[in-house]
Amino acid sequence: MNEAEFIEISDFMNLLADRSKVITLEGFNSNLTLKVKDDGSPVTDYDINAEKIIRETITAKFPNHNIFAEEMGLASNNSDYTWIIDPIDGTRSYIIGRPLWGTLISLAFKGEPIIGMADFPALNERWIGYKNRCLLNNSSFITDYKSITSISEATVASTGPHLFSDIGKQKYETLIKKSKYHVWSGDCHNYCLVIKGGLDLVIEEGLSSYDILPLIPILKAKNIIVSDWKSNEINLRNDLLSKYSVVVARDKNIYDTAIKILN
Repeated sequence: MNEAEFIEISDFMNLLADRSKVITLEGFNSNLTLKVKDDGSPVTDYDINAEKIIRETITAKFPNHNIFAEEMGLASNNSDYTWIIDPIDGTRSYIIGRPLWGTLISLAFKGEPIIGMADFPALNERWIGYKNRCLLNNSSFITDYKSITSISEATVASTGPHLFSDIGKQKYETLIKKSKYHVWSGDCHNYCLVIKGGLDLVIEEGLSSYDILPLIPILKAKNIIVSDWKSNEINLRNDLLSKYSVVVARDKNIYDTAIKILN
């Protein structure tokens, strides 16, 4: 992707987020029509309607691209390019009025996420990542925090214990006993807090591709380490229903300690 293409795609992603935001903010802090999906996760009409407008907008501009999204699955055109979408990541937060939910959008080339967006409408935060560019509200984000290099001084976060397997939960509990602080909840916003410096480590298990892939270009743009629990790169797999175990850290020593505990 050259400079002109980056500008075109980032502008287009801002358009997608703007159109989605109109819908999601209408439902936030309102009386929601809540449904429970087969996997036990909640979904609202606003999740579905936001995804619809995003998909329609992408199809109108890039009719040959694939689209893979949480609510309506895969629309395949056998393209090397795939849009990955989670219209409301953190629906549990959304329905109770907690503002940490976000809209996640990424464009992947041959399974590799090349540009990603995390939009937090209730917080007025919009992150875009591409190569070494990390933008917050369309301005370069400059990090300014004290570096933590030991797990004993680290603040660790994860969305919730319900995402972990029994073995994964045991490993996670071992890890957080060695840390200074631990917090539950936060959804996709936790990853942005690693960039900001509020968190040092995020551990998740059982994520879907649309939960993590859009965040990877944003994290990598600020040299945040992101991998699975086996230290492998995270890409879009051929099995679109694959689950991902994720480690995200600012410091290599903390990352290495976490990997040892998780394996």
